[in-house]
Amino acid sequence: MPTRETPPHRVPRPATATGSSPLGRPAASTGQGDLADSYREFRHPLVALVLTVATAGALDAFAFLRYGAFVANQSGNAVFLGIGPAGSHPEWPSAAASLVAFAAGAGGLTWLRGTPRRWSAPVVGVVAVELAMVLWAALNALLGYGRHGPVSRAALAGAGALAMGGLTTLFSRTAGIATTITYQSGTTAKTGERAVRWVVGEGAARAHARTGTLLGLLAIASYAAGGAVGTVAQRQPYWVPLGGTLALTALLLIARRDGASS
Repeated sequence: MPTRETPPHRVPRPATATGSSPLGRPAASTGQGDLADSYREFRHPLVALVLTVATAGALDAFAFLRYGAFVANQSGNAVFLGIGPAGSHPEWPSAAASLVAFAAGAGGLTWLRGTPRRWSAPVVGVVAVELAMVLWAALNALLGYGRHGPVSRAALAGAGALAMGGLTTLFSRTAGIATTITYQSGTTAKTGERAVRWVVGEGAARAHARTGTLLGLLAIASYAAGGAVGTVAQRQPYWVPLGGTLALTALLLIARRDGASS
């Protein structure tokens, strides 16, 4: 079994679930004090990885083409904050709204998952994201997908980013390997590092690097495929956020129910 990437001063938690996996299977998450791992949060972690990353890619493509800003890719929005005031991207207020809302969504859901609750952290997280998605879908329809002016586009970018900020907190690792949902710049950098270790490494370290490389490529491919879907789907702009909402409901079917606190 490959060794896991473990952050400093953290001890890996022993696995409690039965069965085996080529990636290993961390224990179920309590939602407090550990980095959320898709193997702890979901019964089918690779399905969760592909679904969330592809959905983020699709919604990013839609938001960029219709609102002029990303809802998940905040690195791009940060660049727009410089390009816009310099005179080359008039939709930069949408980027600013997205940045603020994304931070609020991520911070708020991280706090919520750490509070006493009746349901498990994965269920709480998915339900909160779904509620934010429903709000975005409703506003997108009411505000005519931003066609009425920059204020409506900024409001919609903020609503979408609130949901995506929550989505990115559902997990950040897969079997102990960093696999972020919305931060593909980080995924690309880590994939490059692991690919080199796969080529020049040996033994368990090489096997671990191979697994990390393949997971990174899967995430990048999912995000790109989602972008293609979002580009085609934006021809029916009223329904794209609703489609993302429906897609993410599948996470409720595979979210682990154990680990609730009171």
